[in-house]
Amino acid sequence: MPTKSLNLFLSKLIDYAGLFPPANLDLIPALNNYRKYIDCEDSWMMSQFIIPLNDLKNISVKDMELFDDSFPLDLSILSGNLANDIEKLNSFKNLYPNKVKFSGLETRISNLDELLDLLTSTNSTIKNNNLNLSSFFELPYCENWLVKMENAINTISKFNKLNQTNFGFKLRCGGIKADMFPEPSFVSNAILSCIKNEVPTKFTAGLHHPVRHFNDSVNTKMYGFFNIFIGGMLAQKFNLNFNQLVEILTDEDEANFIFNEDEFRWKNYKIKNEEIEQYRSKNFISYGSCSFDEPREDLTNLGIF
Repeated sequence: MPTKSLNLFLSKLIDYAGLFPPANLDLIPALNNYRKYIDCEDSWMMSQFIIPLNDLKNISVKDMELFDDSFPLDLSILSGNLANDIEKLNSFKNLYPNKVKFSGLETRISNLDELLDLLTSTNSTIKNNNLNLSSFFELPYCENWLVKMENAINTISKFNKLNQTNFGFKLRCGGIKADMFPEPSFVSNAILSCIKNEVPTKFTAGLHHPVRHFNDSVNTKMYGFFNIFIGGMLAQKFNLNFNQLVEILTDEDEANFIFNEDEFRWKNYKIKNEEIEQYRSKNFISYGSCSFDEPREDLTNLGIF
């Protein structure tokens, strides 16, 4: 059994992204997997099923027989503009009112100059349709990304304060090729900016494993979800600087990550259970993974799960 601190750390940590690389499953096998996961003994680690909103039309009545009010299909939807897609969402929701939940929204920022309009439109659509969506906005990597990232997070933060919203930032941590993994400087700067601006963060891609390591399949070093989430929590609690956070993000020694019954430790830093719960629920929300098996297998191999 995991310790209490590990249990709190892992609770609802993983959004299932089986439709996306490298798994690239077809819709029905991915739905079958999700139904299996939310009914297994480790279901407490599983959060939402990530799906492009346009794919809802491909889910049939028969497919939805997998779900009911005890085991609903809990969705985080990908939409370029929710206002344009709201009729599709409402149509699906009305078909299966007791079988589906819409809990998350993930949107790419295609034009930074239009971000404020996108936030405004998204907020109005959510309110007008009585939705409760944890919403995150991703800025794809591009030229001058660090500057643009700061501007995006500042814009989200100011919008939240003016509108009593809780919109967040989504950070991509990898992919299927080596050049899709951002430098630690990018990850550290983004996490620190979100902390400074009180913007919730979720992560995606390249986080199948707990601890940073070299991965042969992509021929590069992959971040670990311990490194990312523990680094963020410690940076927030102890006001760590850029270099201190990079040290945690790049730590490949699994022995430095210790989960006791009442706290977790990284080297000489400690965070109590109540703080873990607070940071996870308010600041470092979840990460998208196309595998639910690999993280659990690694945790078992570490002897802590």
